[in-house]
Amino acid sequence: MQVTQDAALPGEAGALQPRLKTWFYAALALLLVARLALMALGPLADTTEARYGELARQTVVHGYWLMPHMDAQTPFFAKPPLSTWSSAVAMELLGVNEFAARLPALLFSSLAAWICYAWAGAHGVRQRWLVLPVLAATPIFFVSAGAVMTDAVQMLVVGGAQYFAWLAMQEKSRRARLAFWAFIGLGALAKGLATWALIGMPILAWAMLPGRRLAELWELWDWRGVLLALLLFVPWYAAAEHAYPGFLSYFIVGEHFSRFLVPGWTGDRYGFAHRQPWGAIWVFWLGGVLPWIVLFATRLTAVLRLRRATPLEAYLWCATLVPLLFFTFSRNIIGTYTLTAVPAFAVLAAGWLDRMEAAALRKAGMALAGFALLVLLAVPFILSRQEMSSERALLRAAAQAAPGAPLQYLAKPAFSSAFYGDTLIQPAAPGAPMPASGLVVVDNEKVAAIRGRVLFHGAHRTLLEVTP
Repeated sequence: MQVTQDAALPGEAGALQPRLKTWFYAALALLLVARLALMALGPLADTTEARYGELARQTVVHGYWLMPHMDAQTPFFAKPPLSTWSSAVAMELLGVNEFAARLPALLFSSLAAWICYAWAGAHGVRQRWLVLPVLAATPIFFVSAGAVMTDAVQMLVVGGAQYFAWLAMQEKSRRARLAFWAFIGLGALAKGLATWALIGMPILAWAMLPGRRLAELWELWDWRGVLLALLLFVPWYAAAEHAYPGFLSYFIVGEHFSRFLVPGWTGDRYGFAHRQPWGAIWVFWLGGVLPWIVLFATRLTAVLRLRRATPLEAYLWCATLVPLLFFTFSRNIIGTYTLTAVPAFAVLAAGWLDRMEAAALRKAGMALAGFALLVLLAVPFILSRQEMSSERALLRAAAQAAPGAPLQYLAKPAFSSAFYGDTLIQPAAPGAPMPASGLVVVDNEKVAAIRGRVLFHGAHRTLLEVTP
């Protein structure tokens, strides 16, 4: 990719007329309603959302503010605490519920959108607000913006660091350098060293393009910034290792290297390694940016063919493609690993839309509004699928049948069981005899072997009332 000072794709023009904006506004409004509805109404689904929601609930209820805990006996070493802290604070303010657990993800995503808006201005996008419907309609962004996971905060940290790195290198701004290093420090509390790699690799790749100079990277160096970053994350890492010896070994070696370099890694204490085919990240990317995939493919082909781009456009392409190329050679991945590529891509997409002719832009807006309407209409279906992956309905049925009565689990409790059942859950010891009476939860395939009245039959578990 040749970096030039010329526009990469000249010849496109067309201002967004007020009547054309209506389609984009409508799409944005529909998607926001759908997102808020899912945040407020949907249960925390196993395993991911319920696990991180339970970590935050344990923090609030039992005071595990230093190290998140899955339960009293199990500290959670797999991720730093920034995401859990944010959900816990929201629960302290709004109560222990699904919306509070998810609200920080929406706030982090909104901040990421603000950074994209500022980035679009530097990219010369006249209608900078176009980044908002682009982001909202990107499926992986839409999902992560209202889910209890660590990915939204990592997206914010990576996008923010890359934005301020650009300002520091181009404008020689000390404030931008300090902001860059602040995001570096927060990255260590978001997802650790992996976040640093996702920040740094695209910047380094851009500096190595033809027409660039590696010396430009020195503009990022600032002793005060380095000190600021260290002050943000070192105290927690030191305190965590002191209180929980072995944390650093597991987190640094296992979660940062073994997880990605050892196929089917068996050292995961809290779940399982995700074994995917080589290159699966591109399948996840296709699904993650589905409405924009044709635009992505055609523009990438055009840039590669013309080999011309402005410095910032080349930078944005590096921020989009480098993480995808990096994960191409990893098999232990999931779909959210594409998320840090989304902010830069959204800025590029907003620029492409901004330069479209009116007729093409009208079609794009109408198609986007239609897509958003489909998402809104799909909310009841999505909620039903979430219920199938959660124990919330079962716990509610138990509370209605016998308020405050203990639940004897003859199946392994899920994370959502703990979140919604709290102290009512009584896991049975291995080999324990069948309870003579009370409320019993069993896996569906074992229902026929137990005499009792069915109170609730879910996708995986059944609630029974056993009587003498």
